[in-house]
Amino acid sequence: MLDDRDRPSSGREDLEAALVLHYSRLVRIAYLALPPEGDRHGRVLAAHAIAQRTLSGGAGPGGRPGRWLRRAPQQVDGDSYAILRQAVVNAVLRKAWWPRSLRQPYVWGLRLFPLGGGSQELELDAALRGLSITARMAYVLLALEELDAEEVAELLSGAGARGVPAALERARQLLAEHPAGVLESSEFDPCTLRTRPTDLSRRRRQTRGAAAGGGVVLVALLAIVIGVSGSGSGGADAAVTGAAGADVAHTAVQVADGAWQQSPRLDFGVWPTRGDGSVPAATVGQAVTAWSSQHPDVYKLGAGAADGPPLQPVHALWSGHLDGATVVLLFDSTRLARYTLPDAPSAADPVRLDVVPADGADLTSAGAVVLRSTDAGDRWLVAPWVDTVGVRDLRIPSASAQSAAVSDGVTAAVPKPPASGCGSWPALQLHATAAVGGETFALTDLGGVTGTHLLFTAPPKTDPTQTPREVAAPDAFGTQARVACGLSALAGQDVKQVDTWVFAQQPLPQSQGLASWVCVRADQWAGGGSATSEFLPPAAQAAATVTGTESDGRTCSALGPNVVAQARWRAPDGKVYLLVAGTRHVVKVAVSDSAGTVRQTVSAPEHTAAVALTGAQAAAGSGVGILDTGAQIRPMDDPRQGQ
Repeated sequence: MLDDRDRPSSGREDLEAALVLHYSRLVRIAYLALPPEGDRHGRVLAAHAIAQRTLSGGAGPGGRPGRWLRRAPQQVDGDSYAILRQAVVNAVLRKAWWPRSLRQPYVWGLRLFPLGGGSQELELDAALRGLSITARMAYVLLALEELDAEEVAELLSGAGARGVPAALERARQLLAEHPAGVLESSEFDPCTLRTRPTDLSRRRRQTRGAAAGGGVVLVALLAIVIGVSGSGSGGADAAVTGAAGADVAHTAVQVADGAWQQSPRLDFGVWPTRGDGSVPAATVGQAVTAWSSQHPDVYKLGAGAADGPPLQPVHALWSGHLDGATVVLLFDSTRLARYTLPDAPSAADPVRLDVVPADGADLTSAGAVVLRSTDAGDRWLVAPWVDTVGVRDLRIPSASAQSAAVSDGVTAAVPKPPASGCGSWPALQLHATAAVGGETFALTDLGGVTGTHLLFTAPPKTDPTQTPREVAAPDAFGTQARVACGLSALAGQDVKQVDTWVFAQQPLPQSQGLASWVCVRADQWAGGGSATSEFLPPAAQAAATVTGTESDGRTCSALGPNVVAQARWRAPDGKVYLLVAGTRHVVKVAVSDSAGTVRQTVSAPEHTAAVALTGAQAAAGSGVGILDTGAQIRPMDDPRQGQ
């Protein structure tokens, strides 16, 4: 096949030919390098828009190449593919993919996702999330395009990127850990896609028959233009077939017991069909019908879950009778639906169908599901790869986990977190079989169907890499005991995982011991998240003090690693200090008055500082962290202000 990258060319016709010939590769470059926040659907559309607008969207008067092409270096003018590639690099690094500055392809009624990959793809995707846009692009150019470091540096510099040497070094490290061939996987192919609907039921009600006819045409056009596919991981994902508005068949797929042992990807899609045998097949069909009809008295859409009826085929994960109710658990490749039919329905225990997001689950986040929650406790259904189950009270770090009885994957009633107060905070401690790594991890019930995965990041001196790990060791238990009560504020918020990050430790003035600074990061299934900074005094039993909150943002995540927090602390002699602590790049602290005027700047050895406050500053002084780059960062909003 003719490879346009190997021949000289000139003129718009050659650029158009190169774009057609290498369209999928250019879209893949854009998709891989775009930042990972938000959903994959948005990244897919942005990547296609970037590739398409290298010619049409940015064309100048008289058919001249668009603005991204005009910015390409002169030395690549003889290679049409290289010109287009530089245009894609320019668009990504100059943030031309932002929705306000880019007219994206419009897809009505469908969500688009690349096909699933295996464990290598999941590991690489997680690693890429920790990189800057520049470093992501550097890795893509080194690995996918097989360019040398000098060529990559030239491309990045041509796009106006900053910090190119550091980005290249990080990209080289990643390339040594993850082979280039992984980037060719379907996991990272935004041109071969699976689909799911968004608002089919609402459109059916509004447009009646027209919606169904339009859905058929749209699916057909998408299949021709961008190659929509309906396969998924291990056969777990479902395609939209036939008319998009067609009724869902009242049947469910049964998954074999050993499916998870053959799959490279562990999620809800490879859970076997289980149950106690007390529920007839018709009841499972009744649950699917409840999902399809979405009766407002029964249908309860969880935070972050996409609205609409189930995709086909629906997987029946469990059906049976528990604690006075028939329960059916369904999965449609992106969502879980738990159907509960009490023997004696009441206002406190009604018939209901809870639909929650489950896209992107893995070994831990798909480790267990709450089948039934009553005053007697929680009944969990654990993943088939879990071989032992225990219950640990996070408020008592010295106590051992108590073994929990399990029958065919379902636990006996185990304590659930209290509705009020915080005398205890139970968490499920699970151990995965050696066949999948033998890891021990913890989940807790925050009021949803899925459990919330608990993580711990040790202090910098203990773990210089600051890598989140499982809550499975004494140091993690000790910190969790002091912050666990704050988990109640996250109930009902679609929280997938919570990472308790000890980002700094600070010796207090007057030899009063070593305090810890913690950021509790809560990531939601839908992609958003919140953060809370907390000050932990030296005394092991002393309560943590919340010093700042961010209800929606990236602080304390891989994309928001620079953090600073502050607290006022009174020494035994009555002197008031402003304690300020930051992450590894915080090297100085500026203290300002109530008007925001900086009154003094002090160095921050070990990324912490304690500044004695006098006069008006004792009540109104505020700290600002200064990074090694000279940039300033402020603490998160203090929830106590204004009270």
